[in-house]
Parts: sequence; structure tokens; C-alpha cells
Amino acid sequence: MGFMKKVRHNEEGSIVIETAAMMSVLALIAVGVLDFGLAYARNLQLANAARAGMQYALVRKPVGEDYSAIEAAVTASAPDADADSARQVETVLYCECPDGTASDCTTEDGIDITCDDGTLRKAYLDITISETYNLLISYPGLEDGLSLSESVTVRLN
Repeated sequence: MGFMKKVRHNEEGSIVIETAAMMSVLALIAVGVLDFGLAYARNLQLANAARAGMQYALVRKPVGEDYSAIEAAVTASAPDADADSARQVETVLYCECPDGTASDCTTEDGIDITCDDGTLRKAYLDITISETYNLLISYPGLEDGLSLSESVTVRLN
């Protein structure tokens, strides 16, 4: 009976068990913070690439419906994507009058099209870059990774 009483009250080694339990939880939290921190950093890189495309569009305005040079500038500024990541760059040109109504973006004989009230229309270029970021470990609900997207709009005239 004395031996069982001694074993029941013996606390030697309990700190090792508690430390092991806490370290596994802390390691899991650290990996999660690292994983989502890397995803946030990747999103910042995509934002910088979209801004590089905007700067290129301001210096070399698109001719006609050809946005390939702008999209190439965005792609060149973005860091290399993972092999599994599908990156998409999309550019959209749209125009509107000063009152906010939509306007046609085409030009006739090189002359800017005016709105119904005689004012010049405003031309905007929307540049969007998006990709799927593959996380380091699979989380419930995020098996396919995180969809990252950044967009920037610039007025061309």
C-alpha cells in the first residue's frame, strides 16, 4: 500500500510532459503564422506588380485594344509563380463622362470622343493580377490554397 501511495503523489517528470504538450501547440501556431505571413507577403508582391503595370501604362499608353505590353510588364514585375499556381493578368479599358455615365472608348480619326454635354470623356485602365497561393500545410476549408488578387485603376487622360 505504501508503494501505490508514493507513486500517486510522485510529480517527477510532469514538467516534461506539460512542456511537450505546449511545444506541439506552439509549433502548430508558429507554422500557421508563418504560412499566412508568407501569403500576405505574396499578396504585397502582386500589388507591386500591378502598380508596375500601371506605371508602364502611364508612360506607354495602350494602342487600340492591345494590352499585351502592359500585361507583360505586370508579369515581369511579379515574382515567379509556383508550378501549381495559375497566374492571370487582366486589363480592361473603360470610359465614362464626368457625370459618371458610361461612354464609348473608341476614337474617330484620332480625336477624343466627347460626351453628350461636350466634355471630354475620361479613360480608365483597370489592371488585375490574381493567382492561387499554395499553403505550406493543408487547413480545413483551404485545401485548394488562397486566392490572391490585386487590382489597380489608373486614369489615362
